[in-house]
Amino acid sequence: MGYSKNILFIDRDTAQLEALDKSMASMKKRWQVYYASTKEEIMDLLRTRPFDIIAMDFKIDGFKDDELLEEIKNRQPGSIRFIISESINSENCLKFVKYAHQFITKPYTESELLGKIKKGLRLKHVFLNERAAKGIASIEELPTMPDLFVQLERELSKDDVMISNIGKLIGEDMSMTAGLLKLVNSPFFGLYSRVTNPEQAVTLLGLDNLKGLVLGIHLFNLRESKKKDFSIEKLGRHCQYTALMARAIIKAEGGSNELAEHTFLAGFLHDIGKLVLSTSYTEEYSTILSIVQETDITVQEAEKDILGFTHAEVGAYLLAIWGFDEDVIEAIYCHHKPQRLGSIDLSPAVAVHVANSFDHELRVSNNDYTPHLLSADWLEQNNFSAKLPEWLHICAEMMEDATDEV
Repeated sequence: MGYSKNILFIDRDTAQLEALDKSMASMKKRWQVYYASTKEEIMDLLRTRPFDIIAMDFKIDGFKDDELLEEIKNRQPGSIRFIISESINSENCLKFVKYAHQFITKPYTESELLGKIKKGLRLKHVFLNERAAKGIASIEELPTMPDLFVQLERELSKDDVMISNIGKLIGEDMSMTAGLLKLVNSPFFGLYSRVTNPEQAVTLLGLDNLKGLVLGIHLFNLRESKKKDFSIEKLGRHCQYTALMARAIIKAEGGSNELAEHTFLAGFLHDIGKLVLSTSYTEEYSTILSIVQETDITVQEAEKDILGFTHAEVGAYLLAIWGFDEDVIEAIYCHHKPQRLGSIDLSPAVAVHVANSFDHELRVSNNDYTPHLLSADWLEQNNFSAKLPEWLHICAEMMEDATDEV
């Protein structure tokens, strides 16, 4: 049994803290929960004990501007930091990315708060990756959420979500409609009739996937990289094929529809970090790609050498901030290194790791780059090696039926 977790809630509204204390009653056997509403109480607690989670409204009397956020970040570097505020949401949360790992908008439900705290503790290895955090915080202009993403988030949070309303929202965005229909009509989906409207596409792709697919399509539709040695269009195609092959692997092993959906989304977003790094660290990424072309090291090794972090770490960190499911985040974090996984079961992370390699093997897009190699020893140790020929055969057959574009 692990040690008791220390949780600190900061809010100038003492009534809010009293309500929090009641909602935390069920967790007090596992967590040590503390509350503070004044500058003196806050500073005393920050000085005297380490916290696993600090959840705060940053508008506290006695602190100017971002002073409280700076204090917490500097004094508690090992804590996962939440901002709970009426003024923070998915549209502006990246303005505070250098201070916080998660964001909750007031008013919130007890289940939402507990769920986010538990998820934060499970994703500690992602959130507390200081190299990735510093890299993201230093980016002047991070990707913005598309308006459609924000609208979907609001619609999907309702108790009575209606597919027809979701389909209508998607249908109002022609480029998004085209992107989703292209995905669902891929030969990899094995459909017997063509899908022609957004409502059908939403039903087949799944509500759990939808926000992520909208985000991914939005990012891949951004302006083409100016660098001649980096193509966002090619990267997008690679991510789509990886997603579809990873999904096929999970389905071949009898995985649930939910697991297949999460796997598909993880594959589709597994290289989102490359999009961020290539457009935010333009000169450095040109150097990285030159090194990869001239030597036999991989992209992620060159990223680590030049930047100090990899696209897998950056992608996972961003998706964790945006609140994506843990198995999707884990798959992105581990897609080059399944050794990082806490579990040895067949998961989205394993399927994406394998599918990523298969796409490089079946559909070579750049002979100058060192291919993504399977972690053969890890796969052998965890009894996946015997499955590889069957999985490759399934994916190769599907690739034969696929057109040049997904």
